[in-house]
Amino acid sequence: MKQIKDPIYGYVDLEDFCFPLIDTAEFQRLRNIVQTGYQALYPSALHNRFVHSIGVYHLGTKAFDCFEKNVRERNYDEYVSIPWNQYRKTFVLACLLHDVGHSPFSHTGEEYYKKSTDFKEVLKRCLPDLFDFHDDIKVDTGKPHEAMSAIVGLKLLLSENIVDIDKELFVRSIIGVKYKHNDKLIENTIIGMLNGSLIDVDKLDYLIRDSYVTGFNTMALDVDRLFAGYVISEYTDASSAVKRVPAFKRGSLSVIENVTFANDLERHWIQNNPTILYDVKLIQLAIESYDNYMVNTYKDKLGDEKSIFSKTAISASGYIEKGINLSLLCDDDIVCFLKNIHRENIVSKQFFDRSQRLKPIWKSEIEFKNLEKELMGNSVARSFKNTLRAIHDNTFYINEEKKEQAIKELENLKQTINGDSIDEMKEVAKKSLPSQQDIVKVFEIFHDFANANDLNNDFAFIFVTKHYESNYAKLMNEEIYIEFNKDRVIQLKDALSVEAIDASDEEKTGYYYIYTSKHNIEILKTKKIDVASELLSYISQNWNKKKA
Repeated sequence: MKQIKDPIYGYVDLEDFCFPLIDTAEFQRLRNIVQTGYQALYPSALHNRFVHSIGVYHLGTKAFDCFEKNVRERNYDEYVSIPWNQYRKTFVLACLLHDVGHSPFSHTGEEYYKKSTDFKEVLKRCLPDLFDFHDDIKVDTGKPHEAMSAIVGLKLLLSENIVDIDKELFVRSIIGVKYKHNDKLIENTIIGMLNGSLIDVDKLDYLIRDSYVTGFNTMALDVDRLFAGYVISEYTDASSAVKRVPAFKRGSLSVIENVTFANDLERHWIQNNPTILYDVKLIQLAIESYDNYMVNTYKDKLGDEKSIFSKTAISASGYIEKGINLSLLCDDDIVCFLKNIHRENIVSKQFFDRSQRLKPIWKSEIEFKNLEKELMGNSVARSFKNTLRAIHDNTFYINEEKKEQAIKELENLKQTINGDSIDEMKEVAKKSLPSQQDIVKVFEIFHDFANANDLNNDFAFIFVTKHYESNYAKLMNEEIYIEFNKDRVIQLKDALSVEAIDASDEEKTGYYYIYTSKHNIEILKTKKIDVASELLSYISQNWNKKKA
């Protein structure tokens, strides 16, 4: 047993079997994977996936020990023979290694894993004889970083000769895929303790740690009180049938609500902050450029590989044998690329020089909704929003260069329709024409607005595809139970003191942020003009007049 000092939990006890894994290059790589993209707004948010993984391990040991103790005290005959020691070691190692496969800049880069890895096939090869597992992962392999972490983590365990675990439970705990069998209640509860819907040790650590490093204090989360309530209870349903269910004792209820509220606040006010979204977008563009550069530069050595974001890239051996100087892929590789190779690109300039970044002209979804309602008619608001939604995957900057590209694409469509193209191509072009005309309208509206107000044509937008919805709505649909006493067990949804309000259909279509240069904002400010009101009013007045 050794100890690591954590600024939040104090001394964390780490069992001896953990250190061979922690000392591997693959785990140490996590020191160079930032935990969040919050630094643009909270400069102290410098924590990484390494310290988060230690924290999740710490919470996992406490949670499991409480759960085992509470279940054993119930004296359920069928749970006496469960290999508790093996399950404990399996679970805490899953907690420790649950993020070992994370991509650079955490979630921002993980989508690229899908281009390089068929997770279903790789996971099948990791556990070749478990056909029930193969059936379960046909539908779900977890998020890309979870699947990659399970694959890399299992490889590390085998390389360190740690075999006294349940490999299937290890993988399932990381990817969050439960057993379909009715006799796997204990195993499924264990899986949910690491990768559940909301109340699991992974989310608990990031809520506690993010609050600590940002200073965005919501409330204290009493994890000891929560863990003390983990138990298996007997629930009587409406038909008077009795079944065993995972539950929390009544003392945990207040903590569950606090966790839900803290998670809501972080998602609503930090993750969807326009400054943070802008920073994340720059990183997305940087990662895309880096991946394209590496694949194109080394295509003769990479063969059919479609992305450099792969299990090979994040391994200690990497692509060195192929003659590519890349291993243990992490944030530093992307930053180095921006500094030394991509340095003249606008993304690189804005990444390093904050004075060149564009500024949001409204600061929250609530402010946007009120501006939109006050200044834009429903028809224009809907049409404009739909156009932004259609192009947001491929468009960020709204400037002269992008405007010319959009116009060129429109002219190509018109030439296809009016030229000698085959009928099938003409039909496709005709269907695409109205959408492309609206896209051109977006660029021309901003261009004309800039000219009318003596501004530079320097804008950008980010479309937030999902309206913020409280996690209370999620809890209402989860099979989570509260035990007030052994004879009174109810579903959590019937015990919550707060009820989530459903979003309207219009809210569910998403919303957007518009950014412009500090120069533009200052010019309008000297004229005592609010840029947000002026721009939305201009769009409302001119959208239907503009013919692309």
